[in-house]
Amino acid sequence: MTYRCDPIRLLLIFVMAFSAVLNVEARQTEDAFVRCSISKSEFYCRECVTAVFWLYSTNSDIAYVREVQPAALNNGQFSYITNVSELPRPRTERIKGKEYVAYPIAMSIMAIDKSGKYDLSGAVFNVGYNVPVEHIDPYYGRIRTVQTIEKNLTMKPVHFKVLELPRAEEDFAFSGAVGKFSIDVSLPPGDIIVNEDATVLITLSGEGLIENDVLPEYHDAFGVGNKLKSFTESHEFYFNGKQLVSRKNLECIFVPSEINDCLIGIVRFGYFNPVTKSYETAESSPFKVDVKSSAIKVKPVYI
Repeated sequence: MTYRCDPIRLLLIFVMAFSAVLNVEARQTEDAFVRCSISKSEFYCRECVTAVFWLYSTNSDIAYVREVQPAALNNGQFSYITNVSELPRPRTERIKGKEYVAYPIAMSIMAIDKSGKYDLSGAVFNVGYNVPVEHIDPYYGRIRTVQTIEKNLTMKPVHFKVLELPRAEEDFAFSGAVGKFSIDVSLPPGDIIVNEDATVLITLSGEGLIENDVLPEYHDAFGVGNKLKSFTESHEFYFNGKQLVSRKNLECIFVPSEINDCLIGIVRFGYFNPVTKSYETAESSPFKVDVKSSAIKVKPVYI
């Protein structure tokens, strides 16, 4: 027995199936948008803030999200920007009576060194949704499948303001860093011998950006019973879940010239604290170095 299908019926089935897909796509795209949230709507020049891009959707079955175009400022440019892989958790949010699931799809840490009003906009994301689709097969009847539907979503513009830093006192040694920082100075384990190379470690760290060419004021820490010979530095950044953390390590080689009066003085770093809205100085505590005579290196002679 040969099954014959009316061509008109086949055409009608195809139109119905195609219309179902279009209706699903239209309904889906109306229920999704991208929004950016910045940790502060007003922040200071050179202050680091986080920008999280959220996909709001009523459909929880998301196949993928791809960035098509990055966000850009309406004027000016970023003095610092970097992407963060550690995203916050999804959340639910009700907007105008509709329940959305907000998915974090990208996150950046950014800073701007010029004051003014800014708009961040233009980011485009390609989103794929898995949606159920029904169609009628001429042989098997009604069939339910899943189809991935793509849509490019452009983020809604977000507005913020960058504030000018207040004027610092003329005698304040401002490093240019904005945040909250501290300094630690220590000596590695081991004996320090007079007139021989020794090492002191200086660590500057805190929440905020320390530029690569910025150093703490360390020269005054040497000169009393010792002489600075050389130093090397290393720099690292990481995200602590809330803010950018900068860490700068200095390994200073010095030569102690006095046994009883060798002092490592104060290391200073001047910065602007956006929380207290004031200029502050991170300082280390001075300490005396236990310098030993070179005689301890002479091996005893037994007779």
